[in-house]
Amino acid sequence: MAGNTWTRFRVLASVLFPVLALVSFVLTPAAHAVQASASLSVIPTDWGPLHKDDVIDVVIAINNTSTDTPASGTPADGVDPVKAILSGDISVVLACTDTLCNTLASGKLAFVPVGASGCVTKNAGVTSCAASGPNGVLIKLKSSITVPAGDSLDLATIRLKVLDDDVGRLGIMAMIDPASVQACSSHATGVCTACDASGCSLLVFGGSELTFGCPHACPERIIFRGDAATPDFFEFHALIFVQNAIDPANPGFAISLANANGQIFSHPSGNEPPVVLVQQGAGTYTYTNNDARNAPNGGIAFIKVSERDGMMNKYKIDIQLFDPKLEAKATLANMTVQFTLAGTTFSTTNDWIKKQNGWLLNLPRVP
Repeated sequence: MAGNTWTRFRVLASVLFPVLALVSFVLTPAAHAVQASASLSVIPTDWGPLHKDDVIDVVIAINNTSTDTPASGTPADGVDPVKAILSGDISVVLACTDTLCNTLASGKLAFVPVGASGCVTKNAGVTSCAASGPNGVLIKLKSSITVPAGDSLDLATIRLKVLDDDVGRLGIMAMIDPASVQACSSHATGVCTACDASGCSLLVFGGSELTFGCPHACPERIIFRGDAATPDFFEFHALIFVQNAIDPANPGFAISLANANGQIFSHPSGNEPPVVLVQQGAGTYTYTNNDARNAPNGGIAFIKVSERDGMMNKYKIDIQLFDPKLEAKATLANMTVQFTLAGTTFSTTNDWIKKQNGWLLNLPRVP
């Protein structure tokens, strides 16, 4: 009995194993491939400087970069562009204070619906544009959208209103649902893959008044040194939003102080050396002139500009200078500090507090 079973097994195996091997060979996929990739363009009609109650439009477009990839099983496949199919909704995040949009500044931007769809303009495959919470816009699709090979399509234009302009800069990020961009091989039917896409842009707010107090105690001071032979002391600290890259060799730094009676000082002036910043590390620059303390006309003694961790284009600036005209001319509480750095002019006008030997000010804190 056992011998007959073993014989039958050998006969069955001799029939089935070649068939199974053939099936395995047939089911093994050929080595075709394709890559699905795309990006979203976030294009404001005006990136700034923007002010309260300004209205701008933002175009959301998709750029198809999907291609075939080489495959030994499909010699015709190279790296030629292929069409892509967009099938997911687009989320637009407003008012990002960092590059990853982990933190949002509520109350600065608002979505403004236009017409029945809410969109200023839209692709035929888009149903609507609508607010998604206080800091978001959802662009909904009613059908898939075909993006031609190597091409771009405008998906929708949304409208935004500036509610407040005291934030310096804010980012906008657009992203689609995961695996919503599909591309398929040009020569191998059914060989497809899917991915997502995103894009970011930036808005700049305000004009010259982009100066805020430190998050910790760092008062602005004017100290009368009480000696006509030595210049008085001025110290200023602030948080600023720098719009352009800082060139240490040519930072274009200048500072002035004025009141209703006119200018109190302006530096650099006279025989002062030019301000050349020295980079001390990533995002930190300093300038030192030890001779300013005792020079007859004073001068800028110290500048430090340091980028704040996790804050988009936000820097803390510390300025110390000496000037012989402070005690004689700084006679009114309301004074304007104005300085220029990297092509941007910063200005703040405040009522200083009179002290026995000078003046004191605490700038309004950054919002």
